[in-house]
Amino acid sequence: MPDGTLHEVLQAKVAKYIEIEEKALSTIRIAVPENSLLMEFASSALTMIRAYFSDAIHFKEKGDLVNSFAALNYSYGWIDSLVRLGVLDGKGDDRLFTLYR
Repeated sequence: MPDGTLHEVLQAKVAKYIEIEEKALSTIRIAVPENSLLMEFASSALTMIRAYFSDAIHFKEKGDLVNSFAALNYSYGWIDSLVRLGVLDGKGDDRLFTLYR
């Protein structure tokens, strides 16, 4: 474990992952065609991702770092999965996303 209390470590991780997810959210776009069967899913998933990210910010502001960290991991897991599947376009950024190739 890095130097510092568990609280300090968690604060640093939450701040880091908020910054990473802000970059990811500004990068991703829905990649499926407007008239495809996946469009409703993609739109709904993006709404859910943004809601969990908003929850993470809310929990952080309340000092609830555990739930903030959990919400960040949940929302980013969805982002990363959907980019890898091609439902969301991550603009080929293999630093922010786990790409297929």
